[in-house]
Amino acid sequence: MPSAKRYKFPGSQFRVQIGFLATKAITAVTNDDPANVTSAAHGLEDGTPVKVAGVVGMTELNGNLYVVQEGATANDLDLIGVDSTDYTAYISGGTLAPADMSPFCELQNFNQQDGAADEYEATTICSKAKEFEIGLSDPGTMQLDYLAALNSPIQVAMRAAKRSGEILAFDLLFPKDGGRVVALGSVQSQNLTGGNGGLWQGSATIRLTGEIYVFESGVA
Repeated sequence: MPSAKRYKFPGSQFRVQIGFLATKAITAVTNDDPANVTSAAHGLEDGTPVKVAGVVGMTELNGNLYVVQEGATANDLDLIGVDSTDYTAYISGGTLAPADMSPFCELQNFNQQDGAADEYEATTICSKAKEFEIGLSDPGTMQLDYLAALNSPIQVAMRAAKRSGEILAFDLLFPKDGGRVVALGSVQSQNLTGGNGGLWQGSATIRLTGEIYVFESGVA
């Protein structure tokens, strides 16, 4: 009989974006769903968060954080969820900046919760039971509880992102190569608590800006 797969919290890895690495040059972007980006020998793996800047023509891409879709090749990659069909045609230039992801070793508890989609009652005189139309979906939140280390790179980056409203990338890698979850979100709130007989504790609520993305590779 097959046994259920299970993964321990210790041995997993949770990472938070603390900046960006060296940029990769863009030489083409297609008007497709999803948008396909040509970048020679980019070296980016599936699930890498990237920021696009400096594109001439398809300026709708500039300044935003995206995630590389599964199936990236040596010179091309797709941006998950980016339908560029109606964007302005690409002319030239642009860069991809991979997110610099740092392990969050102070993390003690992680809780990701989906939000509920809106429901609009559509019951009419001819209805046999209540009827509803589904509205927009709420991507939900992540709650992070951690040991307070206010000057660590991650906690500095989260405070800066809360002030600026900048979107950050987060990823969770399960042990035994159990998969990887990538999410983008904004820091909604941060809290600090402490008391006699204990350590200073921090917590943060991350408002997700879209769906979470699941990839096959985790921590080997």
